[in-house]
Amino acid sequence: MTDVLTRSFLAALSNPASVADEAALMAALTASVTAARARFPGVEFEASAVGRHLGEKVVAEADPLAALARLRTEELCLVCACLAGNPRALQLFDAAYLAPVAERLRRSGLAAEVVADARQRIAGSLLVADSGGTRRLATYSGRGDLAGWLYVAIAREARRLAGREARFTAADDLELADERIGGDLELAHLKATYGEAFRRSFHTALAELDEQARNLLRQHLLDGLSIDQIAALQRVHRATAARRLVRVREDLALRTRALLVQDLGLSERESDSVLRLVRSQLDLSLTRVLGAGA
Repeated sequence: MTDVLTRSFLAALSNPASVADEAALMAALTASVTAARARFPGVEFEASAVGRHLGEKVVAEADPLAALARLRTEELCLVCACLAGNPRALQLFDAAYLAPVAERLRRSGLAAEVVADARQRIAGSLLVADSGGTRRLATYSGRGDLAGWLYVAIAREARRLAGREARFTAADDLELADERIGGDLELAHLKATYGEAFRRSFHTALAELDEQARNLLRQHLLDGLSIDQIAALQRVHRATAARRLVRVREDLALRTRALLVQDLGLSERESDSVLRLVRSQLDLSLTRVLGAGA
């Protein structure tokens, strides 16, 4: 099995020669499967499929062996078995991940029927291929907790379903319905997961701005100047001042996301969620940092 694991892992890489120590790779892959078997008893892990699946997660890394050590390989092994249609793997996936995530969402205040519907919809979509032939479950990168990844997906779907139902409630009930949606569960999870990395990336991105851009942000957020007042100070048309402010804010958000993606090795899907987190925190973070004299 170990030879098959190693060969299939190397075959998935864009540059197999980047693995300098095949013996160490074999040991790491074997340990990953052994740990997965202990954690998920009764699941058969097919060696070539597991090796290929793990290799695809580090396909372009300069040091695939080091990158592999940073992944949640046990959960990736379970995902691989689920993608292969293993009944025991699917049973454990539902019991160990989908059910606890749904329960956590119910405790947050979402209606039980909304959570149940969201769970069922997400569970049904995970093994369905998109137009490009990629199944949703296969996009789990292994860089973060599988339960957290599922929490975001189910919370997003639950929020969508709850919002749809809220449109049919009486007007007096709309505020309560919005509150029941939970104040944005996905953002709460993103803050908990990426909060520290966000702060590092944000500080770096802000430091890269020139002084003129930082002054523009200070004038708007700290001094409370309107666009008309900023335009008068800069002796430009108000539309020009507005465009400059929008451009600086967007450049800062995109640069923060780029640094976060680079720091954490996020997938494209994950980076889209992170951009939402960045934009939600931008003004508050700017106010704090610029107010402290950055």
